[in-house]
Amino acid sequence: MPIPPQTYPPWSAFGDVVPLNTLPDDVPDGEAPWQHAKELTDFKSQCSPLLFGGGAFGAGMYNADTVLHSDACIRALRLAFRYGINALDTSPYYYPSELVLGRALRTLAPEFPRASYFLITKCGRYGPARSAFDYTPERISQSVHDSMERLGTTYLDAALLHDAEFVSDQPRATLDPDGALLAANAVGIACDQHGALTQGEARVVLGTTPADAPVLRGDGDRRVLDAAHALFALKDRGVIKNVGMSGYPVAELVRISRFIACNAPFRPLDIVLNYSNHTLHSDLLPQWQDMFAVCPWPGGVCPDGSGRVWEAPMLLNASPFSMGLFSDRGAPPWHPASPALQETVQQVHARLARLAAEAKRVSVPKENVLGRTALLHGIRGTEKLELRTLLGMSNVEEVHAAIAIYRVLVSACGSAEARAKLDPKQIAALHATYEQLAEYGAIAQAAMKEAHVYDAAWAQPPPDA
Repeated sequence: MPIPPQTYPPWSAFGDVVPLNTLPDDVPDGEAPWQHAKELTDFKSQCSPLLFGGGAFGAGMYNADTVLHSDACIRALRLAFRYGINALDTSPYYYPSELVLGRALRTLAPEFPRASYFLITKCGRYGPARSAFDYTPERISQSVHDSMERLGTTYLDAALLHDAEFVSDQPRATLDPDGALLAANAVGIACDQHGALTQGEARVVLGTTPADAPVLRGDGDRRVLDAAHALFALKDRGVIKNVGMSGYPVAELVRISRFIACNAPFRPLDIVLNYSNHTLHSDLLPQWQDMFAVCPWPGGVCPDGSGRVWEAPMLLNASPFSMGLFSDRGAPPWHPASPALQETVQQVHARLARLAAEAKRVSVPKENVLGRTALLHGIRGTEKLELRTLLGMSNVEEVHAAIAIYRVLVSACGSAEARAKLDPKQIAALHATYEQLAEYGAIAQAAMKEAHVYDAAWAQPPPDA
C-alpha cells in the first residue's frame, strides 16, 4: 500500500496540463439513465448514482505506476463527467491520487469547471499502519488545506475522517476471530449458528444499543470526536460543505456516528462512507441502513435545547468489487480477506467463467464475468437512490463498462422514467444480461454461504496494524 512522502512533489510531477484537443475525443455511448442536474448546489440531493473513485490512482494499489504518469485518468474522468457522473472521491492516503486527479481537473477545467462536479477527499490517514494516523485538529485542518491545493480547488464538497475505526475505541470482541459474525448477528443474521449471540446480545457487545449512543469508550473515541469538531469548524468557515467519515466495520461506524451526534455541540455527520459491505461476500450495509437513520437523541430532541431536527447521515456505498477481490485480474496481494474467502472467490470465478463460456447466448464474456457479476450486485439500490456507489474506474473502457452495467440494472429494476432513457431496441438484450448476471450472483452468494464466509467481517484494523 502507498506511503505518502513527507514532502509532496508538485502535481506537475505527474504531467503538465495538456490541451483538450490533443486528447482522444472519448464519446459516451448514449445518455446515462438518471436525472442530470443542471446546476449543482447540494451534494446530498444531487450526487449522481455512481461516483468516480480516486483510489484507482494510488501507487501500488490497482494499477502500474506508468498509468499514474499517463493521460488515462484525464480521459477516464472526462468520459465519466460526460456521462453525468458528477462526483469524485480521493484521499492523501491514496498517494499520488490527489496529484493525478489535480492534474486531470486542471486539464478538464475548460470543459468542466469546478462548479460542475462534487469533490470529496479524506483526512487523518497517511499510511497503512496505525502509527500513520493523525487525528489532531491541527493536522486535520492542515490536511484539508493541503488536499485543496493539490486538487486545485478553494473548497471541498465533503471531507471525511479516513478509516475512523483505526483510531476509535472499537470493542475488542469485533477484532477477534470469533467476532467475525457479530455485525451480522446484530441485525438478526446467522443467529441460529452454534455459539452465535442473539440480536440483542450482539448489539450490547458492539456498543450500538440506545443507551450506548453518547458513550465515549476512551481516548481514541475522544480523538475521533475532536477531529470531527475540526471538520465542523471548517464547514462553518465555508471551506467544506459536508462533514463525514469512512470505514469498513459497519457497526463501528454506527457507534461513532452516534457518539459524535450525542456529544456537544451535538452535530450529526452529513455523510458516512462504508466499503466492501454491499458485495457478493457481504450485504451488511443494506441491513444496517436503518440503524444509521435512527435518531440517537433521547426522545428525538436535540440535547442542546435548540430544537434542531435530526437529519440522518447520507450513506455512500464504496467498492462493489471489494477492493479488487472480485476483479477478473485477481485480488491484489495486500487484500485483507481471509484465505478461506479468497479461495472461495477463486472457485466462484472459475465456475462462472465456465458457465459464461458454455452459455448459448453470450452476453457476458468469460473474461469479464466475475467483475460484471460483482458490479451488478454491488450497485443495487443506486437505481432508486437508496445508496450511491463509489467505484474505481481506471480507464475509459471501465467507465463505459460501469455505465453499461448500470443500464442493465435499470432495465430490470429502474423506474419508468429511468427506463425511458434506455434505447428501446436494447431493452430485451439488457434484461437478458440482467437475468444472466443475477443468476451468476446467486451462484456466487450460495458458494460464500456454503463456505461459511458470507457476511463474515475481517478484523479492521488488522492485528499487525
